[in-house]
Amino acid sequence: MIIFMLCLLNFGCNNQAKISENPEPTFSKKQLSSPVSQVSDEIFQTEIKATQPWKIAYILKTTPQEPYWKDVKEGAEKAAQNFNVDISIINSEKPQTTEFVEDQIILVANLIETEEIDGIIIGSSDSIRLVPAIEKAINSGIPVIAMDTPLNSDRILTFVGFDNFAGGKSMGEWVVKNLGGKGTVAILDGAPNHDNAIQRRLGFTAGLKTGDMKIIAIESANWEQSKAQEITKNLLEKFDNIDVIIAANDSMALGASQAVENSQYPPIIITGFDGLENGLQAIKQGKITATINQAPKQQARLAIQLMIRHLENGETFPNIILLPNTEVITSESFD
Repeated sequence: MIIFMLCLLNFGCNNQAKISENPEPTFSKKQLSSPVSQVSDEIFQTEIKATQPWKIAYILKTTPQEPYWKDVKEGAEKAAQNFNVDISIINSEKPQTTEFVEDQIILVANLIETEEIDGIIIGSSDSIRLVPAIEKAINSGIPVIAMDTPLNSDRILTFVGFDNFAGGKSMGEWVVKNLGGKGTVAILDGAPNHDNAIQRRLGFTAGLKTGDMKIIAIESANWEQSKAQEITKNLLEKFDNIDVIIAANDSMALGASQAVENSQYPPIIITGFDGLENGLQAIKQGKITATINQAPKQQARLAIQLMIRHLENGETFPNIILLPNTEVITSESFD
């Protein structure tokens, strides 16, 4: 079972958040029995074209207007053209909310009952609540790949994602290096119950522990730019010595940047996570300093390729397949 290891925040008289002493990735017991380090490079290098127009349903976590999922959609559509398969992109018109979990459950049920499909790839909005619907699909003979967010099931074909813990750790270490080993940090967290957010936060704190860093706040902005702007405004009013704001996605970093810009606060290093178009443009414009390249288009392409290889040849895969690179992107990257 996926164990969500929530950081316990301890805001005492020194206003310093407690850093978890056990920042390990969280996956199901079966997934943990197949170490990520054993995944062969061949997994990423092998690509085949389909010999028949397999019908694959690609369920997005939220609307394709959200930058990350816009890139996923574009990557999936390009892969479908390259590999000669029939891809149906399915999404809700709602933003990513708790209610969308119910929408995804209904979407999966409708696919089982009314559609003739050969496989499902899903960016799950809840790692636990979707499991009964997903396992019902598997019972009906439809293989399932989870992408972006793990599912708490040992029966899916595999989980394709980005190593959020490693990416967060890389960013934490980058911050330590750029502050000369010492400074004060505020973290803008993602949704509290999302495994991706948990892994990034644990990675951030693990990386920050390589230096003498004081975490003065860890607050959830639920991935939202406007909420991140509001939280940052409050932090700037409360603390007069913030050196860095680490955001768990680029949208929240942009919200933090706007709040700082609207204030009379001294310059602050602001980092994001995703490496999407809005984040890259913000780096070019000097609004944020760094982000992590999460490569959503590559994730989508890999998930579709693995589904094709399973449908064509019955190929099976390790329980976890994570993209190996955790690149920190700065203005120097464009140079």
